[in-house]
Amino acid sequence: MTRFEQKEIDRLYGYSTVGVIIHRDLKVVYVNDAYARMMGCHDAVDFMVDPDLVRYIPPAFHREALLLYEQFMEVIGFHGWKKVYNLRRDGTPVWLEISDETIEWEDDRALMTTAQLIDNGTTAMQVDHMLGRSFIAVTVHRDMRALYVNDAFARLMGASNAGDFMQNPDLLRFVDDQAREDVLAHSHSILHGVVAGNRRRECNMLDDGDEVWRDLTDERILWHDGKAAVLTTAHDVREEVRMTNMLVRNKNSLENAVAEVIRMVPTAVAMFDEELHVLHFNREFSRLFAQNPAVFPAAIPEFDVSGLRAIYREMVRAGHDHADRNGVMTPSGRLADIRTNRLQGGGMMISALDVTDHKEVEKQLAVLASTDPLTEVLNRRGSRRCCQPIARYSPFAQQGMAVRDCGAGSGLFQADQ
Repeated sequence: MTRFEQKEIDRLYGYSTVGVIIHRDLKVVYVNDAYARMMGCHDAVDFMVDPDLVRYIPPAFHREALLLYEQFMEVIGFHGWKKVYNLRRDGTPVWLEISDETIEWEDDRALMTTAQLIDNGTTAMQVDHMLGRSFIAVTVHRDMRALYVNDAFARLMGASNAGDFMQNPDLLRFVDDQAREDVLAHSHSILHGVVAGNRRRECNMLDDGDEVWRDLTDERILWHDGKAAVLTTAHDVREEVRMTNMLVRNKNSLENAVAEVIRMVPTAVAMFDEELHVLHFNREFSRLFAQNPAVFPAAIPEFDVSGLRAIYREMVRAGHDHADRNGVMTPSGRLADIRTNRLQGGGMMISALDVTDHKEVEKQLAVLASTDPLTEVLNRRGSRRCCQPIARYSPFAQQGMAVRDCGAGSGLFQADQ
């Protein structure tokens, strides 16, 4: 292991344009002016006022930086180059190409990092630069262990920020015990390119017991360590789920109320869906339009509503929202006055009034009004009606015969050929 003294480092790198720091546990014990200026400080003395290296590392990478440091401390020598970005003292990003080497510093090991400014940090760590402050929640993970999260994702999952979340990067802790195996297998399949990423909706349980609904989209990417990882974006849909559940409950309540009102109405009433199938109906509708009305209410009867559908289609073709048809013969053999109303969003509401008995009463009244109750011969009113040019109402008119009065007040009529 290479051993360095501060004087030797100053001689080699003190005036170099290459930035150099030596640190233990992410606390800087040496920095040259070049690195200090890269971080937005005036010089090395200004930098060492607060030698905590963490302040220059994006919060999402605090834990990863500490793990890398601990890993490097166990291995002697050079650890290679990588591209990263840091945050200057004023918070602006700076892209660096860095190398790490474990050295002997004074009486103990330390990590020496050299850094050079680059114009383009073309690594997966750009995710944080692009999305670190985004309202879109983003995490990068392998086998459901987070390698990176932005603040939006951390807050969505109940943490105060990305650094706080990364204290426990296990994503499986939010998944129900019974679903963990399937979720892990799904993530593994995406990670190894077996399946493409997809969009799905999940309900997770936060550390404090609260429930969170998320729309997730997965994508396989190459992370900055050269290995595949899964990038997942998440959208908070708790409010959407809450509103949907509320609308479903309200819809069910409304349908139950409508069904109860329909059941209590004495007139035949039915509601049809968009496909013109009977959705709700009452007993009277079953009596008029069911092929087997006796099975109601123990079972749902079979309806013959072809005539009602024809009325609806004719109404739609005419561009109307409602239609009235009187004296329609129903499958039960009863006459009904039918009103059809087009529902918003599709479907129709049918109301039908059984007028069979009413029509029979009208006929009886007409007979009583036009005949003598004793002789059953046409009276004056009946004679007047028959002698007027209403001969088409006579049964003889159907045989091509005209009807004439045989004498005023005689009450007799003759059919001429």
